[in-house]
Amino acid sequence: MKVLKIIFSGLKLLIILSILPLVAFAISSHFNGLGSYRPFLVQSGSMEPAIMTGDIIVIQRKDTYAINEAVTFRSDNDKLVTHRIVDVQLGSNKQYVTKGDANRTEDKAIISDSQIVGKVFLVLPKLGYFVAFAQSRRGLIFLLIIPAVVLILDEILKIKKNVKNRD
Repeated sequence: MKVLKIIFSGLKLLIILSILPLVAFAISSHFNGLGSYRPFLVQSGSMEPAIMTGDIIVIQRKDTYAINEAVTFRSDNDKLVTHRIVDVQLGSNKQYVTKGDANRTEDKAIISDSQIVGKVFLVLPKLGYFVAFAQSRRGLIFLLIIPAVVLILDEILKIKKNVKNRD
């Protein structure tokens, strides 16, 4: 019985530690981030090896951006892209030339400050695969149903122990 209690306690801790990052990611991505920070799942390899497919990046909105900073911006077709600033063109409006680290050429479109969503502040390697798994049917079973069963069994064992102690 003591071994089961230790196993269930460990499983509860594991469940909490694995679900909390997913909940934080889901909430912050749904409500446009926490403060000036916002997470995104990387879905292409244009920034490899610095930022890999399957990574989660956290971006932060800044007032100014500089050469060699990786930024996430809205492209002309309203798609989110993360590339590195390779040149800044000064004029009436500051404009940026960008390029993916894995790409051979610079992006054709020049972007403005208004298109930039933020600078890459943090890269969480491969966490995106976990998020994608959590959104699948298997992930739902593994991260929702199994933990629920474990928690229910733990409560049943506690109730059983309390009843036994009363006798």
